[in-house]
Amino acid sequence: EAEFELPPGALVGSLGVADQQKVEILRSVARNARVIVMDEPTAALTFDEAERLFAIVRRLRERGTTILYISHFLAEVLALVDTVTVLRDGRLVRTAPAASETVESLVSGMLGRSMELTFPPKEPPPTDAPVVFAVRGLTRPGVVDDVSFEIRAGEILGLAGLIGSGRTEVARAIFGADKGSGGIEVEGRPVR
Repeated sequence: EAEFELPPGALVGSLGVADQQKVEILRSVARNARVIVMDEPTAALTFDEAERLFAIVRRLRERGTTILYISHFLAEVLALVDTVTVLRDGRLVRTAPAASETVESLVSGMLGRSMELTFPPKEPPPTDAPVVFAVRGLTRPGVVDDVSFEIRAGEILGLAGLIGSGRTEVARAIFGADKGSGGIEVEGRPVR
């Protein structure tokens, strides 16, 4: 019924993050839980796995299960839930039927203003802006493999990826929390 593929007999601790999330979801279904809290349940799932999860959630709702669904994927929230509660700075902004909300109205409620006021048009740094930070060949065997990039003065760089993609491991290696090989330069000078 759940339609998630998992290796039978595997220890949960040996599974990846996405598969561990599936196990948690299946466990609550198997226990016939009357109330289920799902915090970012699709963050580590593929599109197809997320669609299967939505089908499970809808079936649970039809059976009378109450589900508290927490997600920053706002379009997903609006497509799935009946009622939306918007919080800002730990305070209730509003609770309303999901059908009366849009992604824009949710964002405005969360920010306290329209998004256009928050994010001005992007202006890339000049092409001759100096490189102020560089990572060259960052490697941590089995975790991170040959990551290189440069950041120029006035530039913003983001590390993005699903859970388990290595973004946290790259950041930890850059800042020295985990040992890795490769080079890091600040304003052209190598740093350890």
